[in-house]
This record gives sequence, C-alpha cells and structure tokens, in this order.
Amino acid sequence: MNLSKYILVPFFLCLPLFSQTHDLYNPDYLTIITIEFDNPAWDSILSDYYDEGNERRLEASIEINGARLDSVGVRYKGFSSYRNDYLKKPLNIELNYLSDQGYQSYNTLKLSNGFRDPTMVREVLAFEIAQKYMPASRANFARVYINDKYYGLFSSIQS
Repeated sequence: MNLSKYILVPFFLCLPLFSQTHDLYNPDYLTIITIEFDNPAWDSILSDYYDEGNERRLEASIEINGARLDSVGVRYKGFSSYRNDYLKKPLNIELNYLSDQGYQSYNTLKLSNGFRDPTMVREVLAFEIAQKYMPASRANFARVYINDKYYGLFSSIQS
C-alpha cells in the first residue's frame, strides 16, 4: 500500500492556508502586518500630528504577509474611533509615501480598531453583505505588530 498519497493529499489541501500570496482583502485569510518605526516615540508623534489636525505622516517600514516595503507613511485616522487615551488607535498607511510602490496594486491600507464593536465582526460582515447587492469595498482582518509588539486585531478595509 502506497502511504505517500495519503500523506501528500492533506498537505496539498492545506497549502493555501499557509500561502503568503493570497489576495490582501480575501476574508478567508488573516493578513499579518508588521510596522517598524525608527523613532521609539512614534505613538506620541502620531498623536501630536492628529491633535494638530493635519494629515502629516511618520515614515516607517512595513511587512505585509512577508512582503517588505520601506518608506511608507503612517498616520492615525478616524473621527469617532480615534481616542488619544485608547491603546489601539486606527491607522492609515500610505504605501507609496516616498517611493512608487504598493502591495498587490493597493497603495493605501486603512485599519479600523473596532471602536464600540467588541465583536470586531460588524464592519467586515457589513462589507461582505453589501458586496452581494452593490459595489462595495472589500474587507478582512489584520493582525498588526508595531516595533515587534502585538498591537491588535484590526479590520482592514479597501480604500
């Protein structure tokens, strides 16, 4: 009896779960985003930019599902979802901030913090339902790390 086919079939069926090349907004996959700021005071700098009312960005490097991009621009976003005393603030990341680059033809990442939605389901589910009836943005979830620390689970919404 050839056992190799019984071992290889489950392996190939599970391979898409470990693939790093899935579509950025595929709701079947959890996107992994790692942001690296050179300045350790990144949070207070971004808060100051937000409080000043400008849309100035702080330069960073980012890794999205294993693909690295340098010189991206990060700022806090939101009106009702941004709170200076809230630990997990919503993010807007411009991938082509200082150079002509993107990820899978996307140039901006919008990461919502799930403010007032403890289930973290409402936003992604709403976009998925809307797509069945009208043109709508795509959305999924992203696990975000900043400077090697877990920052939280976010809704990633197509710009």
